[in-house]
Amino acid sequence: MMLAVAWACQPADAQFLKKLFKKKAKTEKKAAVTKTDGIDDDAQTAMVDIATLADNTNNRNAFMGIPLGIKGDRFEKQLLEKGFTVRKAEGKQTAKSYIYDGEVYGARATVSLAVSDQTDRVYAVDVTDETIYNSEKDVKTRFQIVKGELQKVYGSGYVDNQGEAYTIQTRLGTVNLHYERGSLTNSYSLGFALDDAKAYQMAYSEMEDKEYEAAPRKIETGLAAACNHTDIVGLAVCLYQNRTVKGSQTVLRSYDYTLGKATPKVVLGTFKMADYQTFVSLARRKQAITSISITATDDMEAVCKDLKTYGFTSDDQKTWRQGKMTAVVTTDKQGGVVLTLR
Repeated sequence: MMLAVAWACQPADAQFLKKLFKKKAKTEKKAAVTKTDGIDDDAQTAMVDIATLADNTNNRNAFMGIPLGIKGDRFEKQLLEKGFTVRKAEGKQTAKSYIYDGEVYGARATVSLAVSDQTDRVYAVDVTDETIYNSEKDVKTRFQIVKGELQKVYGSGYVDNQGEAYTIQTRLGTVNLHYERGSLTNSYSLGFALDDAKAYQMAYSEMEDKEYEAAPRKIETGLAAACNHTDIVGLAVCLYQNRTVKGSQTVLRSYDYTLGKATPKVVLGTFKMADYQTFVSLARRKQAITSISITATDDMEAVCKDLKTYGFTSDDQKTWRQGKMTAVVTTDKQGGVVLTLR
């Protein structure tokens, strides 16, 4: 139904946006809405500056200026007013479908809404380019275009899934841009998905198989907890696979890191996003990288979860191994997570 296919090495926290759309029930209404939630659709706003509001309960993440968290039919009406058309269902349709065709950031796309069965509220949106790209160069060109457009609307984020994704996590919701290669071809598809943190938290209670869904963030006064986790495991693996000074610097740049001055003993890199900070130190012997150390204001549990996703195993949640790679996860005196890889 969607372009979403599970990535073999995709960090768990980046997976949920694509997994939301794997089950048909997520984009169809099967029964009449019975639950009253007390939310006034007329009061919901689209991405008002959070600093201007004492309470952001009615402030929502949005798609093309339409706030998520409103009823599906109301969202559809506003989408149609922007020139989108309802996708014609193939075969006999037994329930309301929320799939549309239109133009997004200069290209034809399919837009699908994830709608709560109990409240009929839109909690996420998935956008898939109709174009199938014939080369990685072509899909990366489109990726950069869409990334730039998303940054204009939602702000800066971080490189994810070893460069095949870009995630922007705001206090209102999350946006995940991604591309992937076809399983049996050399063609590529591209899309992005976004959620509203408050609406997703409500919908999460309905999900039957929560093991494969990201837990909702804690919300206070209408705002989700700030981003405190990025793809440092994927970055470490990429650095391990490119263990030369030049190769490691290329990887760090691809992750939007700022390079420090290289010395005969170390290669340095830093990344900052609001209150989140990461510091990379790569020990070197001439042109070879001998060890990788990443210190970040990150979440220990999330880092360990990512190590599992990348195929690492551990008996003590501290030392992790996969093939020839050994990763150690500790904390520093300031409480930051330290990931070393050899």
